[in-house]
Amino acid sequence: MGFSAKIIRQEDQKTTSWSGGATTQMAIYPEGASYEQRNFDWRISRAAIHAEESVFTSLPGYRRLLMATQGQFVLEHEQQHTAVLKPFDQDRFDGSWTTQCQGKGNDLNVMLGPGCSAEMLPVLIRDTYREDVQQRLGSAADTVSYECVHPVDGDVEFSAGDDLSVVLRQGDLLIYKINGRPEKPLAFRYAKVGAPVHVVRITIRGSR
Repeated sequence: MGFSAKIIRQEDQKTTSWSGGATTQMAIYPEGASYEQRNFDWRISRAAIHAEESVFTSLPGYRRLLMATQGQFVLEHEQQHTAVLKPFDQDRFDGSWTTQCQGKGNDLNVMLGPGCSAEMLPVLIRDTYREDVQQRLGSAADTVSYECVHPVDGDVEFSAGDDLSVVLRQGDLLIYKINGRPEKPLAFRYAKVGAPVHVVRITIRGSR
């Protein structure tokens, strides 16, 4: 088992405009892939929606997870389903669907190509919090898991076993890549820095 960790600070993330507001690319894999060329395996971004009504960009061949982090949204997937999202509610949908959004606020997005799966878990860190990562990992030696940590509205001190300890600031993204299954128990620990903070942990599996 091996691991690597990368921190993408908020100031190093790229923000661009779209018809409904602004979107910030936090991470894309493989590194060097292009969202515009649609040659990525997975992508994590956050968006600020400024328009009361907007239409999402069509992404055939990709599946999407979207979590509201501020405000409330109504996502209408034409001829599919409708989702009402309050802060830290989430919805899964196909990128090829015609999706209209009503409401203003902020959201967190995960886009997945073929062979990738993902989960998003929001946690409010009131003081400290510990989670057992090993239980979520597969048993196969060639399993690759990307454990991504994003503090939404404050700062948090994050540690992974004895290998890593770092302060993540609001808007940062940490990517902890795990190859295979840990030989010893692996736990993530969080401690608030200042006021309680919402942290979203994103697990992505299956990418080469």
